[in-house]
Amino acid sequence: MPSAAPLLEAERLTKRYGKVVALDDVSFAIHDGITGILGENGAGKSTSMKIFLGLVRATSGRATVMGEDASANVGVRARIGYMPEHDCLPSQVSAAEFLTHMAQVSGLPPSAARTRAADTLRHTGLFEERYPAIGGYSSGMKQRVKLCQALVHDPAFVFLDEPTAGLDPMGREEMLTLIRKTHREFGISVLLSSHLMADVERTCDRIIVMQGGRLAHAGEVGHFTRET
Repeated sequence: MPSAAPLLEAERLTKRYGKVVALDDVSFAIHDGITGILGENGAGKSTSMKIFLGLVRATSGRATVMGEDASANVGVRARIGYMPEHDCLPSQVSAAEFLTHMAQVSGLPPSAARTRAADTLRHTGLFEERYPAIGGYSSGMKQRVKLCQALVHDPAFVFLDEPTAGLDPMGREEMLTLIRKTHREFGISVLLSSHLMADVERTCDRIIVMQGGRLAHAGEVGHFTRET
């Protein structure tokens, strides 16, 4: 059952870019577990995530993360992780070096950062491949490194933006299994953005459906699939 207090809450969020309305009076609450946010490109998924991350300010409305205003409280960002959709990895360094650096940037001392990086690489099945340069990795390995950097500082909540993008069917299945494993073993709650209903149905407990910047549905995944 969902906890009494939501981990994330959107209250009448609206975001305009000039005349373009990316979000139009959207309200929803997200509790513990794995929640999917489903919609086509331009539906408002990434804009919602960026507002919660404090990367974009809403035109109106309010977004809270664990009870804190996402745009005003920088400190709450230490408790969240973010896996972006776009390729953002340095190609010339190893995964071990990159993740140790990211853990240190998040405030861990060097020895703890190295240990945490190794643990995260082991969790994602990359431990044996931790020393080659990331530029030589396959698409699936790069996606797992992006997941690692979202987890390396042990957040309470992670945002995963299209985590199966560019993966073949086997790679997609491995990534979705890994996301479930992350919640089960670490207790980290997840907001998974996707345009693929199959990914959400396979992985998530609850679903938020966005269409044209508006909220179309929010509830249990099983209930939504039976209705549709």
